[in-house]
Amino acid sequence: MRILRNPYFNGAVTSVVSLAYAAIFLVTSGHMEFLRLLSHGQTLRSGFWNGWSAFLRQGNLKYVGYVYLAAAVCILLICVLRKRNYDEYQAGILTASFAAAGLVLLLLFPAALLTVLSDPNYAVEAVMLLAVVHWSVFLLADSLCVIKWSRG
Repeated sequence: MRILRNPYFNGAVTSVVSLAYAAIFLVTSGHMEFLRLLSHGQTLRSGFWNGWSAFLRQGNLKYVGYVYLAAAVCILLICVLRKRNYDEYQAGILTASFAAAGLVLLLLFPAALLTVLSDPNYAVEAVMLLAVVHWSVFLLADSLCVIKWSRG
């Protein structure tokens, strides 16, 4: 795990994955094929799913993409400007952060699958919610880790 001691690795991985998510969100936001896939009616009596569907339909997913890009740039800049490597304790926290992101994904996937199977009308919304929650949790945890490391 020597590679995890290098802050450039953290900045690069976070930036590449954030760029991929942001590109997907920016391209699909407001795209007519994406809008066609969304549930357009009040199919469920669920304020949450209807609200999330309206959020996606209005093209607001691009703002999530912009936030991901800004967070990735901040993390990358902090990692590049701070020249020293992580110590063993910080590398352990980073390893735990990557493991937590994987665990969140493993826990969210069955929940999203169950949601899609119970009502396939909101399948696209469930998958997009899975992606947004997964990477937002990781970016938040990684940002806190990097900010704490840069101060110490």
